[in-house]
Amino acid sequence: MKPIYRNSYLILILFVVVYFTANHLSSRYFINRTFNGCVDCHNEMIGFEESHSPEKVGCNACHLGNPNTTNKAFAHKGMILIPGNLSNSAKTCGTTGCHPGIPERINNSIMNTMSGVISVNRFAFDEIEKPESLFKVKELTQSNADNHNRNLCASCHLGNEKTEWGAINELSRGGGCNACHLNYSNEATEQLNNYLTSNVKGEMSNEIEKRSDNFPKVHPQLSLNVTNDHCFGCHSRSGRISTNYEGWSETLLSENDIKGKKNYRLLMDGRVFQKARDDVHHEAGMGCIDCHVSMEIMGDGNLYQHMEEATKVKCMDCHSAKGRSVSYYQLDFESKKIVDLKKSKREKEKFLVTSKSNIAIVNTFVNSDDEKYLITKSSGIKLMLNPPKPICIEGQAHQRLSCNSCHTEWVTHCVGCHTEYDPNLEGYDLLDNKDIVGSWKETPSDFCVDYPVLGVKKENSGKETIDTFLPGMVITIDKFKNLGKKIFKRLFAPTFSHTINKSGRNCKSCHNNPLAIGYGKGELIFSGNANWSFKPFYANHIGDNIPKDAWIGFMKTRNETSTTRTNTRPFTVEEQKRILFVGACLTCHGEDSEIMKRSLINFENVLKRISKKCLLPEY
Repeated sequence: MKPIYRNSYLILILFVVVYFTANHLSSRYFINRTFNGCVDCHNEMIGFEESHSPEKVGCNACHLGNPNTTNKAFAHKGMILIPGNLSNSAKTCGTTGCHPGIPERINNSIMNTMSGVISVNRFAFDEIEKPESLFKVKELTQSNADNHNRNLCASCHLGNEKTEWGAINELSRGGGCNACHLNYSNEATEQLNNYLTSNVKGEMSNEIEKRSDNFPKVHPQLSLNVTNDHCFGCHSRSGRISTNYEGWSETLLSENDIKGKKNYRLLMDGRVFQKARDDVHHEAGMGCIDCHVSMEIMGDGNLYQHMEEATKVKCMDCHSAKGRSVSYYQLDFESKKIVDLKKSKREKEKFLVTSKSNIAIVNTFVNSDDEKYLITKSSGIKLMLNPPKPICIEGQAHQRLSCNSCHTEWVTHCVGCHTEYDPNLEGYDLLDNKDIVGSWKETPSDFCVDYPVLGVKKENSGKETIDTFLPGMVITIDKFKNLGKKIFKRLFAPTFSHTINKSGRNCKSCHNNPLAIGYGKGELIFSGNANWSFKPFYANHIGDNIPKDAWIGFMKTRNETSTTRTNTRPFTVEEQKRILFVGACLTCHGEDSEIMKRSLINFENVLKRISKKCLLPEY
């Protein structure tokens, strides 16, 4: 080979080697072809989720600092150790090139404002006339009600700062974007624990300087893998949605009480739960985010008084004969982005949308045969979405019933709570995050698991729906931080308890069940002279002279506000009579008898053909 050709080949090979080497180095160390000192120093860091890898966004997009130098002091100046808290999310997660607008939405979301918690609490303390209006947890005062919130409730909002490294767990509260999107692998957790337990101690602000030799090399991920564990910390309290969904009911037992016993669960906060029936969706493998859409969880930018106003999804969005749907190309920007990241685009299929806000449920699909199905976001399980059974939608009898009024299997009834302020009790201000002396404490008296109570909810349209309720506050308050008089409140709260079963409750569990009607536990007796009577399980409460687990007295109504919403109420006396009228029929006729099945279609026609032996209630 002539020297000129040999040299040309060598030059060409050298050029190719230099080109690919430079291309690799630029993609590894120069984000968008510009120098990045963070990556230059921390090039051993691994574990990133693809969308947030240093190759794509660098380190400074999240942690700020100065990426234009390799001088450690200059590089770390202004750095944010835990990005994603709402105090910094506008400068980190919410910048124009990343997720613009979302921090502002979250700030207005009900999971950050806690508006409903604040209004109901102030109403219970007689500080406002109605449990409504808009409030923000950051604006809590030092009133009795607000101090009660500060001591016992105020940590459960997304604006609460995450101040420690580590995975989200049962004790986690808040953390902004991290609350849902932060995930630690086993290796990342192990390396972090080794780092935190090293012999060198120091304040968090200068730990990096002191422990750099033991610094973790595996970074946690920020991803769309939002597990039920992320929701559990806040939603295992009060309404107990997370525990209900997984089939755990709260008890008053202690850790010592359950040693060696099965079917109990000890939470990290010391509470003990007993095994109950899982929600049917949990049994099927569905997670929280398989129903709840981003516009609910992160908010839609609007302020809402109560949680149910912010909720977008309804049962019938998935479980209807004909659901509303849109194609991929009709999706809004956010839904399309989620679909793309999840790689769940289907050219020939459509996505179901919510009837309330026309928002796509991006893991539900309608195929060319008009079959509807859901694919769970985390596990990829395919589940067919079936319409309601005919008994749910036919006839006149149950047109006012919500889906969960029949399909909620159980709720936790807490029917006696004493709340007082102890000026000597060491406590914690959950809003200001500081130790205090003088705190509120609550002492529960009874827990039981049973069917929910039924009542009436009025929609904005004026339509009334029979829905599920539970004791929200059957509470006595007699010692205050500030001057106040003794308070007794019997407030029931609307609930969607996330304990759905497939078959639904039977007829007698409503029409012959005093708890369902609102009288409390006990025995309903239909006598031979066609009269109903009620024998309560609990004695009457000294505060209002009805059983302590009751919402209303037997064949009585309540004129004063008796619920935590202004659009809800217990049954009127006339409604109670109608319910028990059917209950009288059920004392003789089986639930599956032909006559009771016909009564569901048209009860008035059935009454025209009754036997002379039938005893009809007399009121």
